Amino acid sequence: MSSSSMKECCLVCLAGNPNVGKSTVFNGLTGLRQHTGNWTGKTVDPARGQWKLGQTLYEAVDLPGIYSLGGGTPEERVAADFLAREEADCLVVVLDATALERTLALALELRRRHRNLVICLNLMDEAERLGLHPDGAALSEALQAPVVFTRADQPRTVEALRRVIAVACMKRGEEAQKQEDAPQWSCSPEQALREASALAKRICPEAPRPKRDWDRLLLGKWTAWPLTLLLLFGLLYLTVRGANYPSALLEKLFSRLAAQLRMLLSGLPPTLQSLLLGGLYGTTAKVVSVMLPPMAIFFPLFSILEDLGLLPRLAFLLDRPFAACGSCGRQGLCMCMGCGCNAVGVTGCRIIPNESERIAAVLTNALVPCNGRFPTLILLAGLLLGRSGELSALATAGILTFCLLLACAVTLGSTALLRRTILRGERGSFVLELPPFRRPRLAQLLLRSILDRTLRVLGRAVCVAAPAGVLIWILTYVQLEGTGLLSLMAGWLEPLAVRMGLSGTLLLAFVLSFPANELLLPLAVLIGTAGSSFAADGGTASELIKLGVGPQMALCGAVFTLFHWPCSTTVLTVWHETRRWKWTLLSVLLPTLVGVVLCLLIHALWTVFS
Repeated sequence: MSSSSMKECCLVCLAGNPNVGKSTVFNGLTGLRQHTGNWTGKTVDPARGQWKLGQTLYEAVDLPGIYSLGGGTPEERVAADFLAREEADCLVVVLDATALERTLALALELRRRHRNLVICLNLMDEAERLGLHPDGAALSEALQAPVVFTRADQPRTVEALRRVIAVACMKRGEEAQKQEDAPQWSCSPEQALREASALAKRICPEAPRPKRDWDRLLLGKWTAWPLTLLLLFGLLYLTVRGANYPSALLEKLFSRLAAQLRMLLSGLPPTLQSLLLGGLYGTTAKVVSVMLPPMAIFFPLFSILEDLGLLPRLAFLLDRPFAACGSCGRQGLCMCMGCGCNAVGVTGCRIIPNESERIAAVLTNALVPCNGRFPTLILLAGLLLGRSGELSALATAGILTFCLLLACAVTLGSTALLRRTILRGERGSFVLELPPFRRPRLAQLLLRSILDRTLRVLGRAVCVAAPAGVLIWILTYVQLEGTGLLSLMAGWLEPLAVRMGLSGTLLLAFVLSFPANELLLPLAVLIGTAGSSFAADGGTASELIKLGVGPQMALCGAVFTLFHWPCSTTVLTVWHETRRWKWTLLSVLLPTLVGVVLCLLIHALWTVFS
């Protein structure tokens, strides 16, 4: 291929149904790590990447997964608008080799609209396990387009796809295909479905009927919710059980390192030593020791559920209760995303086509605890029963499960209130495809969960923790009439905090942790110890007990951890998604109001019955 026969840069678009491995093919072509998931709506905006072959640069665009170009969902509008606006040199249509009858309909529709197609028959490894052997030559002849078989476990198949794309782009540059030479497939989705069914039977006549044995249990009338709760409890139990020892080990490690740093910094002025050790190092070390172990366990386990295909089944179960509140099961998917990060959950609300439902989902997403709040909930769960770190993992997991159920109940109630008042409107339709159960790709899963999730979130928290620790130290040592400014601020909040079952120190820690929820407990300890150097004689739980955090304060603290203003990143994301300050302000006020009311009620009842 000569460089003169082609453009220096070729635009390649990838299109296909959800759950066909399109983003995986995109990652293989470009070498990127676009997040993939075994559920509908994972890709909403087009992703871009590049690769170079010879002297030619190829720019790939991963379009959202769609079923047709004529629908009204956000994904379909994005894909249709992009294809109408951008003239691609090559359109790669990714098909599922195990579900040709379903995925061929979009290929037939695209064949009419675009003249230079490459058919990527993906998931051939799964097809072979099912005993399927599609006829690639017959498919190529029918669609008048080259067909490439690809497998996720064989990079050489992706390399073959790159070369076929290069040939297709070269042909487009050398000669334009004539309109009359193209097969005249109907653009009607209904007609395309009928033609796809007939073509699929001719290409792969031995297609078996899918087995849904596990779905009978996971979606059964009497077994669905018990199994879902058991799965949730098991996920939290493994997180708590696995995080206890590493957290204590990290705290001991950082304490020893603090002693070494104190010796190294002995020549510096005492004030500067206190700033570096008590402010900068102390806060950062606490954030890492509290956050890292739960995240390093929770994210891989959550990714396994994604890869297995359990999240869309949870959305199916949640569709009925959300429908009763005026929303749909898509909001359940956004809730699951919020358990990792509320900012990601807010962004994921784009998959909801109905505007009123989408705004309601955005405003209520922060009612679900993100990963940054889980370490706080784990520690407060131990203090709630007065057993600190000795509380069994089973009891802690039970408390966390109840917290998540309470968060779901409040989310449903808030959604119903919003949909019946300021966000009235018709309920949108909800069509959900249940993807097949797939074996998780453990190597890719661990890489994605550790690098793309755990370390990225931890890095963001550390970047916020370091300056926050310095700020807390400065506020501690700034004197106003002989009293530290930090102590004055805690005193100002004390009357309200006492009525909420908290302390001024703990409520001030909530306020100052607005940049990131992960800062809450480290800041509470730092404020309570007046910015002293990193403690070497106890863990975070022990230090909280010394600050007077008993069972009642732990309970109110856990409730306010569940329901208070979202972090700064989430607030900015809400504004970016809605472009309305009133919705941004309401997203802050709604969870805060719920938390304040519940804490006032719990404190009043505790006072009466204690």
